[in-house]
Amino acid sequence: MRPTIARTARTPARRGIRPAFTLVELLVVVGIIGLLIGLLLPALGKVIQRAKSTQTLGTMQEFAKACDAYFQEFGEYPAAIPNDVLYFGVTDNVSDPVSAQQLPRITQAENALLALMGGYRVSTDADYNTYTGIEVAFNTTPPFSIKIDAARMGEGPLKNGRKYEAFYAPKGREFARAAGQMSPNDAQPETAGAGLVPDLVDAWGAPIGYICQMRALGPIVRKGNIPGQFERKQMLAYTNSTALGDAGVDQTDAAKGSVLCTAAAGGSTGGDARRLTLGQLLRHPGLNAQVATVATNVTDADRVWSGIPRGKYFLFSAGPDGIFFSRDQARTPGGTAMIDIVSSATNPDGPKVLEKFDDIVVAGGS
Repeated sequence: MRPTIARTARTPARRGIRPAFTLVELLVVVGIIGLLIGLLLPALGKVIQRAKSTQTLGTMQEFAKACDAYFQEFGEYPAAIPNDVLYFGVTDNVSDPVSAQQLPRITQAENALLALMGGYRVSTDADYNTYTGIEVAFNTTPPFSIKIDAARMGEGPLKNGRKYEAFYAPKGREFARAAGQMSPNDAQPETAGAGLVPDLVDAWGAPIGYICQMRALGPIVRKGNIPGQFERKQMLAYTNSTALGDAGVDQTDAAKGSVLCTAAAGGSTGGDARRLTLGQLLRHPGLNAQVATVATNVTDADRVWSGIPRGKYFLFSAGPDGIFFSRDQARTPGGTAMIDIVSSATNPDGPKVLEKFDDIVVAGGS
């Protein structure tokens, strides 16, 4: 006989109540997350800006090394178009805004890039007639003409009948036709990609300015009819742009624009004021100090004109704000925006005022 197995009814398991967050707890968690985001975003922004600054400085230093190598090879700094030709007939008057007559065909930075990388032929080269490219003629005596083919930049320059390897090899977007350069045709900002020659570009998408010593003697910048060692015309197409770079920044803005567009400085106005401002940024801070001397008839402008430059060439990145030496960054002793960096009354630090700006500056040359 089979044993009988007693079956017992299974008691259902008691379902426990799942705990839930209260509204107050959810609000606390959301608040903590928001606080962390608020703390992390500015830090992340600073990290990104430091990375861009480092990248830009690296670009400028590599370009400077290429300029030095070019000088070692040829005894001159790179310029596909000789300076006396490029600036022939280009005025340095006081019109505001700048006119087409104040703008050279290309900037000094573009001129140097051509010399370092190639992509051009001058009329004295044996293959000039068969070389493709855009021809640019200058009414100098004797006449000078050059053919430029930007697509061939990087193949190396032809100098004195000999072909050289490129002295500079840009990486990524540091070599591009930047937006906003003032056109020598109509003195209006160019659209991105429209320039004759690509620019050296910083990590914020703005062109890097380059100024090279044009004369070994004379005042640091033009003084009346006396030509200066350096000319503001070399990067005027950048510093006077009303829509420069990816951000389309107005360098001439009255509140936050460039001090290089100032209307008055060092007791001078117009073009003289802007030249003196450039000279203040170029001159050596350890020589010809800003403070008063025994010679009481020496003016602040005199100190700039007779100053010793920090180098033979300079590279300028406008930095995160996209403005070359924004007048909103440097402050007078009274706390107002410093629109005159030449006068001792508003700028007692003299050329050390350079440290007050977020611009990246590289000086070089022996």
